[in-house]
Amino acid sequence: MVDTLPCAIVAGIGPGLGAALCRELAAAGYRVAGLARRASAGEALLETLGPERFLPLACDLADAAQVDAAVTEAEDRFGPPGIYVHNAASLHMQPFLETEPGDFETLWRTACLGAVHGAQRVLPAMLAARKGALLFIGATASVKAGARFAAFASAKFALRGLAQSLARELGPQGIHVAHLVIDGVIWSERARDQFKMTQDQCLTPQAVAASCLHLLQQEPSAWTHELDIRPDRETF
Repeated sequence: MVDTLPCAIVAGIGPGLGAALCRELAAAGYRVAGLARRASAGEALLETLGPERFLPLACDLADAAQVDAAVTEAEDRFGPPGIYVHNAASLHMQPFLETEPGDFETLWRTACLGAVHGAQRVLPAMLAARKGALLFIGATASVKAGARFAAFASAKFALRGLAQSLARELGPQGIHVAHLVIDGVIWSERARDQFKMTQDQCLTPQAVAASCLHLLQQEPSAWTHELDIRPDRETF
């Protein structure tokens, strides 16, 4: 049985923002399919949200066939997707001459090619309904490439370019395409242990997820394409 609200697919459901997005969408009434390399990444969410609200799926986003299979399973359980959020990425910091060409390709495949696969798979149903939303999660590196971030920024720049093109192409057909620039560090154990940050220096996953939900539920007469968010003490 399908809910009155459409299925939402979140690609990238780590314990920070990805998990918060799933919880926020489920609380708003959506049934959520979470995509990750390992289905075990969604076990805690499944326990919290229950199988009526959440479906964890194992999927390599760089593999179009795996994306197709995962979305098909989500459709069979929850119906056609009305929301697709691409949150998949991995942080890579390294001097340029120490960065292997394969690192560039790996990051691009996850951050950008994976978004292409996901968007191409969910769009036919959205276009048929003449409504839907695609949200691409970017970073400071989407608009400003810092030192030692050549591979990561290249992938995020590519994702932003994809979002801009799709927004112009799909907006007139009823599809809202938005790109979120997260200009800051999201609070996590990694932020504490690796970057030596305190919680009040960071964005909270729940606050970022709430901003995402706002974007996804905007009325067509006042769509936002790009939104940048940062902690109150972040310089920019």
